[in-house]
Amino acid sequence: MALQLLDVLDASYTRLDQPGDLEALHDFRVALRRLRSWLRAYRRDVRDSVGKKGMRSLATLADVTTDSRDIEVHLEWLTAQEAKLKPADLVGAHWLRDRLITDKRRADAALSEGLAADFTALSARLRKKLSRYAVAVWDQEASDRWAITAANQIQDAFLSLRRRLTAVESMDDDENAHRARIAGKRLRYLLEPLTDVLAAVPKSVGLLKTVQDQIGSIHDAHIFSRLVRRHVPTPARTPARTPARRKPKTDPRKGLRALAKRLELRREESWRAFTEVWLERDFTQLAALVHGIVRELREIGGAGVEIERKYLLRKLPPETKRAPFAKIEQGYLPGKSLIERLRRVTASGKTSYLRTVKLGRGLVRTEVEEPASYSVFKAMWPLTKGKRLTKKRYQLADAGHVWEIDEFTDRELILAEVELASAHDQVVVPEWLERCVVREVTNEPEYLNHTLAR
Repeated sequence: MALQLLDVLDASYTRLDQPGDLEALHDFRVALRRLRSWLRAYRRDVRDSVGKKGMRSLATLADVTTDSRDIEVHLEWLTAQEAKLKPADLVGAHWLRDRLITDKRRADAALSEGLAADFTALSARLRKKLSRYAVAVWDQEASDRWAITAANQIQDAFLSLRRRLTAVESMDDDENAHRARIAGKRLRYLLEPLTDVLAAVPKSVGLLKTVQDQIGSIHDAHIFSRLVRRHVPTPARTPARTPARRKPKTDPRKGLRALAKRLELRREESWRAFTEVWLERDFTQLAALVHGIVRELREIGGAGVEIERKYLLRKLPPETKRAPFAKIEQGYLPGKSLIERLRRVTASGKTSYLRTVKLGRGLVRTEVEEPASYSVFKAMWPLTKGKRLTKKRYQLADAGHVWEIDEFTDRELILAEVELASAHDQVVVPEWLERCVVREVTNEPEYLNHTLAR
């Protein structure tokens, strides 16, 4: 996949010297971002081919293209506005366009110089290293399939996007908005290669393109506003004892002020679309789609899916008196489609911390869990206020299954769970437990821990 992305990057590079190709620079930057995102996401798998030095070189190339592309975007917008401006305001628009064209020539010269010096050699070096790799064959049965790795990467990228979106507080919060846009791009680039494989991917990519354009419009307007203000000429001082003269008709400041107002209007319209449409409606749809994609990939890979049955008990089975137990405190971070849980477990005098993400409900659910440090737990635990529960968990083995009996200590409730290898596995409730069972509640959402937390 990395080699295919490198092919696209090479092809777009050859187009940069074609004067009539107006999309060449944009396509080159997109191809470069795709390759960088892919290598970053799978850095553990490609680190023998592309190390930190190679990643820094790609980042340097991206930086070289930034100024030229930004000015190109500004010129496109300015040209579109000229037909809507009053004749008196066109002076300012033309004045600004001439200066942008001058800046663009300088940026293009720097771009050509930077790419000529670095790109060809870097591309050849990457192609050589990516064309071969070493694998320890005796580890293959124990290692995850690519589908599992992809599911983990997509899920992590979605969680990162959600965090970034939550951090955006206002239209003027350009830094966090830009970070959210980058997070959306990274998720999109992970999904795009699966377009012809999974049915939910095209719609997900479309939603991500929409928010990318909305946040991009806010960002570009913010950057261009600063550029317009920087280009506003300082009026010459009137010499002492000289009658004040009228401003010449060629004074561009009036037109520049008109452009500044249009940029502000653009920011406001994009912000409304982002907050009132995308965050309120489209993000929920994206979350559900990504949930399905991650779940499908995990099912393809045959791992990372939690399959369990749950039962409501009328009392605690006597057998638990002889069973070991752990004290559990767990809380849930805000979220609807993705359930992110923090857990503190105390057993045999030792305390551990876990961070878990779950998607879905019922018999089969996606679950990813990893250990957390105390500092991470301490920092995130306050976010779970109002969504917590405590319980004792007993574990009893029977007929090849391990039954977990949860005795909640913050309410009168006892539940039993058993994890299965497959959704088709038949489970027989052991006699010692059956005497205590009220009914199976696997598909009853009110018995999900996330629902019970308060």
